Amino acid sequence: MEKEKPVFPFLLVGVPTPGFSSVQYLMIISNAFSDSSSRGNIQLAPLPDSYDLDRGLLLSVQAIQAVLETKGFPVIVGIGGPSGSGKTSLAQKMANIIGCEVISLESYYKPEQVRDYKYDEYSSLDIALLTKNIKEIRNTHKAKVPCFDFEKFKRNGFKEFQVSEECGVVIFEGVYTLHPAIRKSLDLWIAVVGGVHSHLIARIQRDKNRAGFSISQNEIMTTVFPLFQQYIEPHLVDAHLKIQNDFDPVLSPESSPFVLKSTKQVSYQDILKVLDGSKVCSSVQNFTDVYLRLPGIPSNGQLTEGECIRVRICEGRFAVLIREPIREGNFIIQPKVDFDISASTVAGLLKLGYQAVAYIEASAVIYQDGKILIEVDHLQGVTNPYIQIKGTNKEIVSSAASSLSLDGSYTTKSYLQIILESLPVDDNVTAGIHNQQAARLQELVEFIQSQGGSFNSDLSSPIRENSSTDGVLDDLQSRIKRLERWNTINMVIVMHLLALRSINFVDISLIQFTL
Repeated sequence: MEKEKPVFPFLLVGVPTPGFSSVQYLMIISNAFSDSSSRGNIQLAPLPDSYDLDRGLLLSVQAIQAVLETKGFPVIVGIGGPSGSGKTSLAQKMANIIGCEVISLESYYKPEQVRDYKYDEYSSLDIALLTKNIKEIRNTHKAKVPCFDFEKFKRNGFKEFQVSEECGVVIFEGVYTLHPAIRKSLDLWIAVVGGVHSHLIARIQRDKNRAGFSISQNEIMTTVFPLFQQYIEPHLVDAHLKIQNDFDPVLSPESSPFVLKSTKQVSYQDILKVLDGSKVCSSVQNFTDVYLRLPGIPSNGQLTEGECIRVRICEGRFAVLIREPIREGNFIIQPKVDFDISASTVAGLLKLGYQAVAYIEASAVIYQDGKILIEVDHLQGVTNPYIQIKGTNKEIVSSAASSLSLDGSYTTKSYLQIILESLPVDDNVTAGIHNQQAARLQELVEFIQSQGGSFNSDLSSPIRENSSTDGVLDDLQSRIKRLERWNTINMVIVMHLLALRSINFVDISLIQFTL
């Protein structure tokens, strides 16, 4: 008879909680077994509560640390959640602290599914290759991970991946990371919800209220996020650690670049002069922005971005662009949040009553060096291109614009406003739509509806069983080296907690570590 695996719930540290003497406990499993034969023979029980993003980050790092010490090398972490929830940001922050790499499930897209706009479907992933890679990482600590080229809709070779012995951790993140067929091969399951995903739901509810209607969150989920509600959300409830990202990315200073926009034409050579030549890179994007508006929302005349949900179609992908700019002199302070969605979500918005009322088609040439981004935008129907200087440092943006002699040529108008003003004044407007745009809008709507109605999530794909063999580090020197590394990480955590102490998030005097 197989010996039953002991179950260890997470025990949390430093979070004052009613019903406890002073704190909950940290997940202490590192000393659960004293002999090496028992290492790796554990099973984690999920925590019943959810935590905010800051607490979740700290708990995640300490959980990884404890699992690593108990199970051994490597520890494979999975972070799942809907698009726009903040799972990618969480994964990158964790990776920066731990010193590990993040592998996105987007690398495992099947080209034929991507060409059909089926990004959010489980069947869009090459599960056989993903399972194979996880098994290779478990057994040999290395694997050949695919690279996906979204511009060409195809797999662009493979890259060699190896788990560092100093770190011993790898993070997989994606919408379906916690699907039962995938998570069974992972050591730690982390679910993230909220973020821009919740922001869009709140925006729909706000629009409905302004138009004189009420709508429940469940109705929105059923109509706009059918894939999430049916095939993603049920798998998040079993996560070992659940994080509710209530942080509003639209208000984040780090997501609000300063923008200077000008009508002046600037040469390619002059643009390169203001960039760091050793770091500069360039790219070209062709995109179509469709503006969706709910009939009945009060309007002051000309259509504005604030009345609309802006959907971008670029390189075969759909995204909601949340831009609520603040104008400050010549500057546009522009929160920029791009929320990847499926065609079924856009079709769901149309089903809820949103109408396509305007569109922009454009080509952008982008130059950047890590400090500033310079974008030259060619709008269809507008004679001259526009140039935008973007960056999080206001002084650097202003200096670059002055070097390009843009002073005196700035505009704070949105591209929607520019396009609408370029249309003939005597152009008839029917139901808020310029007749000159009506035909193309109808084509775009029919395209969205045809794509949105074609999704078919097949969750019964055969998955090969993964016989997990947990690696254990027997070399004492390697273990000591890792302990030294985690002691450094602990100091990073302490500094983070000290910062939180000032706003009464934690009781620093009660912190304890397992290593």
